[in-house]
Amino acid sequence: MRTMKTFQASLSTSAARARSIALTVGGLTLAGLAAVAVARDPLLLLDLAKPFEILHGLLSSAIAASLALVALAVVVTPLTQIASGLAALQKLLLGATVAGTLPLAAPAEPEAGKAGGAEGAAEAAAGTEFQVGVYGGWNETMPSDVRYRQPKGTDLTIKDIQWIGESLKIEPYWGVRGTVWPAQLKRLGFMFDYSHAKATALKTQTLNQSGTRDGQPVPATEPFSNTFRKLEFTHGLNFFTLNAVYRIGGLDARVAPYLGLGLGISMPHVDTQRAGWEKDTRTYVHQITGPTVQVLGGLQWRFLKSGRGSAFAEYKLNYSRNAAKLNGGGSLETNLWTHQVPIGFSFHYRRAPK
Repeated sequence: MRTMKTFQASLSTSAARARSIALTVGGLTLAGLAAVAVARDPLLLLDLAKPFEILHGLLSSAIAASLALVALAVVVTPLTQIASGLAALQKLLLGATVAGTLPLAAPAEPEAGKAGGAEGAAEAAAGTEFQVGVYGGWNETMPSDVRYRQPKGTDLTIKDIQWIGESLKIEPYWGVRGTVWPAQLKRLGFMFDYSHAKATALKTQTLNQSGTRDGQPVPATEPFSNTFRKLEFTHGLNFFTLNAVYRIGGLDARVAPYLGLGLGISMPHVDTQRAGWEKDTRTYVHQITGPTVQVLGGLQWRFLKSGRGSAFAEYKLNYSRNAAKLNGGGSLETNLWTHQVPIGFSFHYRRAPK
């Protein structure tokens, strides 16, 4: 027994050290990535001085650190559960030795463990549940038509511009959410969701277009670089949505599929510049460009017996209407369909009924 307790204590100490190391390494990595980003794009310093960009950067760093810590916890938690299981097995074997026979009926401790496995469902039924989640993952935007207008005779309609997601490049795809599950509504909850997706126009593509550029008719097809130096939403094709979520029961106390539908706003970071134009003509700013609608479906797994920690994976589809204003006048208009595959972790808190 002493050996087992010593092993558990040692495991707990190792986990604490591992969390400290993860925090240190994560902080240094984020600082290094920030320095590289600023070195590559000095205009980022001006953008970071704005309130939304400050909050955006802090959230991005916090999400990266949180995902690293929770991922570490997911690795360490099974080890501690194995250690607890070995301790329980040792007690059972000791009891069997004293009694002179192995018990055929299920012992009290495993029954308690079984009850603990259903604890999340019982507590959820007893009171309102609050849930906070963070996630990373993958995103991609489908080709879309773009209307691009500027003073002095530029009015272009470009068909099927190809976008790439660059989900793992600075800044990577990530998001945060908060959900409340009212006790009176049982399986229906309400979720505020923020997604930081990205869309960058492929620079090697050939444009199919019509209209005028600087007062002159454009060819039906020509390289992207003839018109644009940049056309992207890479410091965020940001979606803020309020969603109704339905949690499906009946599979298992720890596993719950869910479906959702949401409405909100699209607030991308518009980054675009004409080819050959001076840098001060670049549009480089967050803007509220229009509404967005999203549908989602996923699976949640409570990996802690207490029901307070869960992992989730889902699919989301956003449709957003985007009408952005350009530096110096004009506009950029496009409607985007964006696929997302979030993978993340949530913390749950249940308030007991009065």
